[in-house]
Amino acid sequence: MPDTAEPRHFQIHVKDVPSAAVTAEDGWQSVDIRWMVGNEKAGSKAGSDEICFWRTRFQPGAAHARHYHPNAAEAFFIIRGRGAAGTGDEEHEVLPGTALYIPAGVVHWFRNAGDEELELVGCYAPGGSLEDAGYVFVGDVTSEYRQVV
Repeated sequence: MPDTAEPRHFQIHVKDVPSAAVTAEDGWQSVDIRWMVGNEKAGSKAGSDEICFWRTRFQPGAAHARHYHPNAAEAFFIIRGRGAAGTGDEEHEVLPGTALYIPAGVVHWFRNAGDEELELVGCYAPGGSLEDAGYVFVGDVTSEYRQVV
């Protein structure tokens, strides 16, 4: 049965969302991530427990180290820049227009492999925050994992 409640519209501009307090010690190296749509745990006003949508910028050399999310899948889309995305023990080049999907529980990483800022958007589902998705830091992206030059 369809929900009879009045549909609720939510929108927010990225400039109105603060950069998340993520740290290099937890694998977020020179990364600006903003939780755009999610729940209160994400710091979002959207009130969504179904999805956490975010925008991330990676400066040249920046990386999100090897990690996994035990409770949620992740999908993201490259807007601009040249990146390297890894899962398991393989790394692949990603360019603007590339979409990626990582199932829950799969170790993955991402890094800027270019000379310019890289921008992407993505989401965790189900769940309205990184906390809901779960976050397990595995380790740095060492030379053995860096297959994209």
